[in-house]
Amino acid sequence: MIRWTDFSVELDGRALLQSVSLTVDAGQTTAIVGESGSGKTLLCMAALDMLPKGSVISGSVNHLARGPGVAMVFQEPMTSLDPTMRCGRQVEEVILRHGGQRGRKSRKAAFDRVLALFEEVKLVDVERIARAYPHEISGGQKQRVLIAMALACDPKVLLADEPTTALDSTVRHEIMRLIARISKERGLATVLVSHDLSVVREAADIVAVMRAGELVECGAMEQVLAQPSHPYTAALLASQVPRSGRPYPLSTVGAVVDQSAQIELVAPVAKAPVVLAIEDATLTYPGATEPTLNGVTLELKRGESLGLVGESGCGKSTLARVVLGLRGLDRGSLRLDGRAGLVFQDPFASLNPRMSVGRAVAEVMEVRGMGRAEAWGQACDLLEEVGLETGAAERLPGAFSGGQRQRVVIARALAAQPDVLVCDEAVAALDVSVQAQVLNLLNDLKTRRGLSLLFISHDLGAVRYMCDRIAVMDQGHIVEVAQADALCANPQHSITIRLISAAGLGVV
Repeated sequence: MIRWTDFSVELDGRALLQSVSLTVDAGQTTAIVGESGSGKTLLCMAALDMLPKGSVISGSVNHLARGPGVAMVFQEPMTSLDPTMRCGRQVEEVILRHGGQRGRKSRKAAFDRVLALFEEVKLVDVERIARAYPHEISGGQKQRVLIAMALACDPKVLLADEPTTALDSTVRHEIMRLIARISKERGLATVLVSHDLSVVREAADIVAVMRAGELVECGAMEQVLAQPSHPYTAALLASQVPRSGRPYPLSTVGAVVDQSAQIELVAPVAKAPVVLAIEDATLTYPGATEPTLNGVTLELKRGESLGLVGESGCGKSTLARVVLGLRGLDRGSLRLDGRAGLVFQDPFASLNPRMSVGRAVAEVMEVRGMGRAEAWGQACDLLEEVGLETGAAERLPGAFSGGQRQRVVIARALAAQPDVLVCDEAVAALDVSVQAQVLNLLNDLKTRRGLSLLFISHDLGAVRYMCDRIAVMDQGHIVEVAQADALCANPQHSITIRLISAAGLGVV
């Protein structure tokens, strides 16, 4: 069990957590939801004694962890694992450090324990995984290694901070089932931090809703998500993409839209010209035995939104790199009528933290030959066009929220005056309300600028809402292409059926 009692955190005179009282019992999974900056992760950091330096604390946490009683599974497995160490050695190090023993016998016992943990988290070929470096295994396998590491010292409390954000729908489903099974079998008190309400529905017993450092609602998952008692919870739920139809604009926490004022997004006319044509695209990376792209044929019309989905490693991002001119083809052709721009998945990692956002946007135009003063003026205009306030250009990326940084990245993509906007997991790391804001922005820009979108995402719900058609990839092939609602209602290929089932979509 873990309990926060009247727990508050203040830093530099600003209240970050305000009188939070929450109990998670053994064998129970409590999901903490809320917008970015609401205090979800900070509450977990308090349980690990990892609050920011200078924090002023009042109240208590009964597992203020000094030892292995509380363990955490972090959001991004690739950055959480040491790329220079084999996976088994990293878990073994945790066992030895907390076991306080050294020597050949201790190392052998620790390694045997690693293999047992890898089997518990349902890794296949555990000795191979133990010898592998993180870059040699898939995203789902890396997340399982992190879960094994968290379990290595037999914790009583498991904190999982956005553990499925970077995973496709099938792997996400597997990981959440794994966490739920282990929590029940071990009797863990599990805290799940997530912005993905479909994950919450799948895994949580209790839902705690946070806003601006306060706990505003807490109760049984079915009750909170079906009949919320707090207006903020209701606004969060209203921000989700709908399971059917394509109403525009979507509601957000700050602006709940009157449904009678919404319009329905429609596909471009059948006679619209093709802006991107890919034919028989084939590409094999050096050293690989199988092609990453294998005879891909696809087209995108002007003004159309085309979704590209598939499990991790199927070739989606490689195809995006080909469209952007970052990779050549071994065989086949690509015709692009105009330019392509890219909206990155992680806006913070894609921006220089020491460069103002205005300069980040302006340099795109300067590279293309525009004068410095003119480029700066147009950068300011672009930042305002994507919804940032006047004067934002002077500030550094760290001064913005995640949603605001994504707007900066969109403005930078627009600086190249693209005809096709490639969105590669552009909303994966955003909470539901901010995701709705960004989707509204993309639809607005698409209409105003006549853009075509290549929308790559693990989030099948967002893809179904945003896109006129969806193309499904598997092992380098396009295996199915259809109108979005038709594909979700009547998938033909086995991989499509698996993706849609894991995402909880289909006929509604």
